[in-house]
Amino acid sequence: MSIGGRSRLIGALCYILPADYDVILESIITALASTVGLLLLTAGFLNEPGVFVGCLLALIAAGVYVSSMRQTTEEDVGSECVTRPRYPVVFAVVLFAYLLYVSFAMTHENVWTSRAQKSPWGFTSESKPGICNRRPLPSHSHRKTLENYNCFDNILLVVFFSHARYGANLDYHREVYSDYFPNILYIGPASREDSGFDHSYDIFVDSYHSDEDLTDPSYYKMAGRMAHHMLYTALQEHNCYDGYLWVPFDTLLNIPRLEKFDQEHFWYHSPWALPVFNPAQDNSLSSGLHAPPVNVSPDPSINLTKTWRGWGLDWWWGDPHVGVGVCMEAFRKVPLHLRERLAAFTNGETRLIGGSADTIYIPGRHRRIFMEVLGLFLETTCFLEIAAPTTLHLVAPRHESILFVDHWWIYQPPFNASFVRQKWEEGYEVDTFHTFHWGERDENNVWRANYENVEDIRRLLRESAERQKIVFPVR
Repeated sequence: MSIGGRSRLIGALCYILPADYDVILESIITALASTVGLLLLTAGFLNEPGVFVGCLLALIAAGVYVSSMRQTTEEDVGSECVTRPRYPVVFAVVLFAYLLYVSFAMTHENVWTSRAQKSPWGFTSESKPGICNRRPLPSHSHRKTLENYNCFDNILLVVFFSHARYGANLDYHREVYSDYFPNILYIGPASREDSGFDHSYDIFVDSYHSDEDLTDPSYYKMAGRMAHHMLYTALQEHNCYDGYLWVPFDTLLNIPRLEKFDQEHFWYHSPWALPVFNPAQDNSLSSGLHAPPVNVSPDPSINLTKTWRGWGLDWWWGDPHVGVGVCMEAFRKVPLHLRERLAAFTNGETRLIGGSADTIYIPGRHRRIFMEVLGLFLETTCFLEIAAPTTLHLVAPRHESILFVDHWWIYQPPFNASFVRQKWEEGYEVDTFHTFHWGERDENNVWRANYENVEDIRRLLRESAERQKIVFPVR
């Protein structure tokens, strides 16, 4: 508040105060003027109860003091500042107006905040990107990204392990992909302490429902059935990124292709997704030269468990422990407008989405709502490959396209870069595929790492860059 403005406020207060106010009273009036100035200055930008309560206390204290002073000086009417009987009324009006203003300000979105530019992160109650502090990632003794390569500088690559099979799987993965992703979070069910202290912090440990028991055909407990808890953990513990790319360690990433994906959109092999331009092939999903999309569930109102023949024949839809019946418990808790969003994909029918969850990209601005919905499914034992794809289709905004990832899930060899080259020859694209092996089993059926896979991926990335007609660095 300017000096002139404060003087006018003091003069106005003098109109209602005793004539012989002393130095103490003058100080109170000055403080009161500053309080009102602070209120007017901050109320438009802040909606903090502490500001309003503090100003209210200052007003009441000033009122009490002025009242006591007036009682002792009522007979002095000859001074320049004359006490008038309207003083109690004016003070009451000021206090009443203040309380009305506080009530309005604390129950309405203030105009400055509502007009401020929305944060590109999409946070509602989190820090803005300019002041958002990232949690440090577990230490990794790997090289930095290649010089002048920054396509994924603000993306967190979340690499999960369903089993604690680290070793070369982690070392080779890190050697290849840390050239392009400066931020990698390796997350799994146990630490890597067996490799010594230098590797004891390689893994962010999350062992939620990570036990495995494949001996009971009626309850086939795969270790990764609840791996979406790791996804939730990664999102919760590591905010402040533009996006999150979720993959297992044994998914090959075609980096020159992923460069072309808009990081403001979800990426998934959704049947309703749009293809990303590819100079090496036809760019229409109708051409059929794309990886198979994810599946839509049968009608969940039908008892699928009754006719379920096991996951090998009927997948997981009818599994009584992790299937549709369990997942629907969470689905019914999802807000109606989000369920209607999913129904818009499925012609108004209530359906769930199921399939590989080995490549999912989540824009950072949708991080919170994705977490909240995924958390509902985590309250049940709903299978990873139903919970995560269904969540994505529940929260993807109507006005934003999902981008189609040519993701392949294979269970027959070759489990290496040769698979990608084969698909190229057939006219297809491979953006990612699972399962990729960083080694092979020898003649004694012992798995051994093979460094040739690291070199072959680098050759593949060069070949892919040529197909995409881009300049791409390879070590």
